[in-house]
Amino acid sequence: MRNIFITIACFFSLFVTAQTAEELSVTFIKKLERQKFDSCYAMLDTVVTNKISSGMLEQMWGSMPRYMGEYKGFSDITTEEKDSILLTYVLCSFEKMKINLQFAYHNPPSKIIGFFFTPPKNKTVYSAPDYVQPHKFYETKLAVKTGTMSLPGALCIPNHTKNPPVVLLLAGSGPNDKDETIGPNKPLKDIATGLASLGIATFRYDKRTLVYGKELSANYEKVGLFEEVIEDALNAIKTIRAFPDLKISPIFIAGHSLGAMCAPLIASKSKEVKGIVLLAGNARPLEDLILEQVKYLASQDSLSNDDIKELDTLQQQVARVKQPKILKNSKKEELPLGLPSYYWQSLNKYHQVEVAKKLKQPVLVVQGERDYQVTMKDFELWKQALGDKPKNKFMSYPDLNHLLLPGKEKSWPQEYQIQGNVSQKLITDMADWIKSQK
Repeated sequence: MRNIFITIACFFSLFVTAQTAEELSVTFIKKLERQKFDSCYAMLDTVVTNKISSGMLEQMWGSMPRYMGEYKGFSDITTEEKDSILLTYVLCSFEKMKINLQFAYHNPPSKIIGFFFTPPKNKTVYSAPDYVQPHKFYETKLAVKTGTMSLPGALCIPNHTKNPPVVLLLAGSGPNDKDETIGPNKPLKDIATGLASLGIATFRYDKRTLVYGKELSANYEKVGLFEEVIEDALNAIKTIRAFPDLKISPIFIAGHSLGAMCAPLIASKSKEVKGIVLLAGNARPLEDLILEQVKYLASQDSLSNDDIKELDTLQQQVARVKQPKILKNSKKEELPLGLPSYYWQSLNKYHQVEVAKKLKQPVLVVQGERDYQVTMKDFELWKQALGDKPKNKFMSYPDLNHLLLPGKEKSWPQEYQIQGNVSQKLITDMADWIKSQK
């Protein structure tokens, strides 16, 4: 059941980690093995201790066997440097699965500034889909500027064209890169290059929560939906319009998951947007989806008494989110995913379906029927709200999961670690819809 928190939790965690960083990481894990939680806690930087207590660390470690089986030990240790941060990955073996404990350190290393359980890096590398035709477009670097921040981006433009339709791609929740890399998969890169092969320009960029994770973590009480997504997307639209070959191009937004949830609000704030595509966009409140996802993942195994208690706790946390006065004074530990009150308040103020209903721009709603994170319930709610207007269109695909990758039977998080590509039919359908807009 913990997998859901690995999948979408820790928006503010620094997914950033290396006496050496490797030695510090091994020391930390050995203390965990001996259940020396106070000693572990002493190794953490204040950026972490401001968020968790020694007791929470003990509770986290104690709960692992319920979901992964008994702890067996650790083995492979790797370190990489990303900007000024050292990332160390320690492979921990449990009875049911192996998982990396990822550490983050400043360089040179001292205190741990972030740690997080992540799926082992899949050795299968990304493979571009057959439908991508590189000879039909070129890709150039283009950054999104917001104040003093600069977010690296990639602009794909069909060859020998001027002012083609252009799609701004928005990733889902968490510190995603421009490709929305998950294991060996890159859904946004598939869509970007797939559309460019069909004569439609695309622009995508690294999220602020990836590039400036450290700064946001230090100021997390003032980070909401506007800071995570909206502000940078509006500046990305300006960036597109300033590009010489796109000065009068019709601009569309295609958001995935949280990006789709935010797309109506962005469109309502920019006259440049000619239409939006909601790719697996939730119509319901995020806290309801989190609870539903946890229950779904828990269905893989029979629930223990501890599992039932954890579900009860999550239900209480969800209830707090829905009571504005209580939410305002709640600590992050009392709320779903450990996200602060400010973030949940920003979500509560935004009602994506109501905003979408008022849009003049056309809306295309796309949904995978195997998606367990955003389900057909949301798709039907979008149809009920927007289906009375001919300008809007709805497409669902029986074999697609949340990453818009084809598969069979039920979808689980492990599926995201299997290399695949976004459905060619979906991309063709998107391209046809965009080209049909006048």
